[in-house]
Amino acid sequence: MDIADQLTAVIAVDPGAPAIEQDGAWDTWGDVSRIAAGLSEHIADVPADAAIAVVSRNRVEIVSSVLGLLAARRAILTLNEMQSDASLAAEIVKLRPAVVIASAQDWERPGLLEAVVEAGSRALLVKRAPSAEVIHVRDCFRQGSLDHFRAGEDCAINLKTSGTTGPPKRVEITYSSLSASIASVQSHHGDGASAEEVRLRSGVTIQMLALAHTSAIQSVCTTIAAGRRLVLLDRFEPVAWARLVHEHKVVTTGIPPAAIRMVLDSDIPVDWLSSLKAVRAGSAPLDPAIGEEFTRRFGVPVLQAYGATEFQGLASWTLKDYRAFHETKKGAVGRVHPGVEVRVVDPETQAVLAVGSQGILEVRTAQAANGSPSDWIRTSDLARSDEDGFLWILGRADGAINRGGFKIDPNEVATTLSRHPAVADAAVVALPDRRLGQVPAAAIELVPGAEDPGEAELKAWVRSNLEPYKVPVHIRIVDSLPRTVALKPDRQAIVRLLDIEVPTS
Repeated sequence: MDIADQLTAVIAVDPGAPAIEQDGAWDTWGDVSRIAAGLSEHIADVPADAAIAVVSRNRVEIVSSVLGLLAARRAILTLNEMQSDASLAAEIVKLRPAVVIASAQDWERPGLLEAVVEAGSRALLVKRAPSAEVIHVRDCFRQGSLDHFRAGEDCAINLKTSGTTGPPKRVEITYSSLSASIASVQSHHGDGASAEEVRLRSGVTIQMLALAHTSAIQSVCTTIAAGRRLVLLDRFEPVAWARLVHEHKVVTTGIPPAAIRMVLDSDIPVDWLSSLKAVRAGSAPLDPAIGEEFTRRFGVPVLQAYGATEFQGLASWTLKDYRAFHETKKGAVGRVHPGVEVRVVDPETQAVLAVGSQGILEVRTAQAANGSPSDWIRTSDLARSDEDGFLWILGRADGAINRGGFKIDPNEVATTLSRHPAVADAAVVALPDRRLGQVPAAAIELVPGAEDPGEAELKAWVRSNLEPYKVPVHIRIVDSLPRTVALKPDRQAIVRLLDIEVPTS
């Protein structure tokens, strides 16, 4: 079933039933429907291909707006609320969406309404229950008066990639590709959520990733399409997350690798997570050692997943596969989903390599945001697969640090640093070097309460585990690593943070 039709059907099943919870209060499916109807009324005169921008704060009223727009088959343009006031205002002026939807706290941000006026947009305030209403804040939209941002054919969501290793770019996810992705996930996990069966279920999903990220969009759509309820967190905080798991007896839920580390570093009672059968870790590479540590402490398997903004979810572990293969397929991101084909090619010759070989990953799927389902689309990931359909992601082909001809995988060095007893998390980036071209440098977070081991000890730690040329020339302790909306280390921000004079070695 098409995702728009699925969402429309689910929202209408039982208007009085609880749908989305936040801050201890439930909004019903009827509240979601009222917001959807209010939006439809306020954008009735807006052309179907004109983008409707949503400031993607993780709030009930914003999630309800996204669901309502998707159910109405409108084109959504996500605006990341985590950016600065000036940056958000500048993006509105640059993109010129026909309509901008935001919650009350965002309309209070300096410069936002002025940007709407300059862009010739309509500003809509959305409120959650008990009012569940849509209000005109400012209306400068005049049909045909300005060249507003136009979405591509069948566009569901236009959003930015995470920009982990370079400048973010915008990608359009179509309704057909989003529908294919949701169907693929449901088929892969065999969760009984038939596309032909529309009903409400008792399961609860905790959503904490920002809606500007593709993993959050897929999680929300998969959850609602299956008739399950959502519980929202503004930001991930390990104790608050664990309390929600305990309170709602959550069975499975997604959690990024960085958040898993935060849970392990927190004093959370083991019995708070006793209802969990598994947690799904996506949005960033997962160190298998961290997954094993989580399983040892809480008795809960960690099921890694892999995807990209351009493709949505591509591969993941199921609980059945974990029980059968987790010892023999360590480090894999799971089995490739139904409807997804993968292969690897030689980075120099472009020749397709045999199964089991390492090369650059290419993907062919109806989920692809760009290109047709018959196209092989190249990623920037180094990978290998096996005859059972399991996939390993081995690093970024475009993210290697070239130190005088020696190639360094920054993720390998960061993982090594993270295994030091005093280190909670680490990120490694390339800094320019006059003689060698590039050299690695690291920023690290310490385990709460840990004593700073000192740069010399940390360098010695890396040197004892890896080749000498992989040792960072500089290591800086930071209170917290800058992160993207996916909670990945923001490499561009870390480079700026490490604005130091690097010696030529």
